[in-house]
Amino acid sequence: MKQDRLEEFVRNHRDEFDFMSPSPDVWNRINQSVAPAKTVWFHARWIKVAAVVVVALCSSALVYQAIGPMGGNAPHAEVLDPEIRTLLEAEAFYAQQVNGKLEEIRKCYQMVPELQLEIEGDLQELESMYNELKKDLKDNMSNKNVIEAMIENNRYRLQVVDDVLAQIKC
Repeated sequence: MKQDRLEEFVRNHRDEFDFMSPSPDVWNRINQSVAPAKTVWFHARWIKVAAVVVVALCSSALVYQAIGPMGGNAPHAEVLDPEIRTLLEAEAFYAQQVNGKLEEIRKCYQMVPELQLEIEGDLQELESMYNELKKDLKDNMSNKNVIEAMIENNRYRLQVVDDVLAQIKC
């Protein structure tokens, strides 16, 4: 490779370029001009912290506004339609009842293993029907028949676990 003439000249005369060094006055002036930067950095740091706090507060306010105090869009639906409110209350009640009784049934799974497949299968089937009803309700929020069917599905789930509890003795 052919070297550049300037590069070759700099290499050969390197020592001649390094003979001068700045005076102490120059270094003092440089230090004085750098010292105020620390205070600017200190202020900039607090500004960054304040910006992060503002962004966190704003984003949490937006999330709270979007979700609402009870979570999801349910509080907005309650205000609009009392039937939706009734559905939500029924859904919460039946879910609590079914889960409590299902815990009692699950204690018996080791004694009666085939019970698990049967119960879980039936409840899974009811759950898939319920999800289909939810899709129908999303298409037409004011459909009383869909709301009644959803509540009836919850009642049927509770009836299934009640019947199982009545039949088994663990």
